[in-house]
Amino acid sequence: MVSTTLQRHLNDLSHWYSLWRVKINENKSVHTTFALRHRQPPAVHINGKPIPNSDTAKYLGLTFDKRLTWAKHIHTTKLKLNQRLYSLRPILGKFSKLSLKTKIHIYNLLLKPIWLYGIQLWGTAKISNTKKIQVFQSKILRLITNAPPYISNHTLHTDLHIPKVTDTAKLYYSKFRNRLQNHPNPHIKKLLSISIPGNPTRRLKRQWPRDLIK
Repeated sequence: MVSTTLQRHLNDLSHWYSLWRVKINENKSVHTTFALRHRQPPAVHINGKPIPNSDTAKYLGLTFDKRLTWAKHIHTTKLKLNQRLYSLRPILGKFSKLSLKTKIHIYNLLLKPIWLYGIQLWGTAKISNTKKIQVFQSKILRLITNAPPYISNHTLHTDLHIPKVTDTAKLYYSKFRNRLQNHPNPHIKKLLSISIPGNPTRRLKRQWPRDLIK
């Protein structure tokens, strides 16, 4: 049913592309069906060419997996963080002559924005996934403070006034939601709704961004 509806829309798009002489690259398109089932969905076509199935799809810097666990996106983000940390370790480690305040500024400017991007969405992932980013942040705080093992991660976050990842997700989504109240676009303003119109069943049983403020 979903593939049939999708194919009908693709046919309309193909007609529009042909009418307005818009050239698209079918080879760069992917077909991802968000569902729990393991079997591949029926193939769909555009301009007569099949669109390859994929378990993930990238959009605006975010990686969506078909089960919406955000595991792939977080894994990719963790790799980016490790690569950046490899370059910054000499100036953040215990042998660095920089002050603690400067090290924290470097973290906030060069490392934190990598995992902050899109946190209003991927911040709803299950704890086992968001914990991977939290572990990275805790490791950074230990690195820049050269804290001994008996100092807890909670103490580090409290003393440095750096919120944990889950608290950051709630904060950023709340800010995003507050900006929607005065948005001039009525369709975007509807995102303020606590529930989706029609209150459909949560088939994937995933946490939604609006759940962060409950």
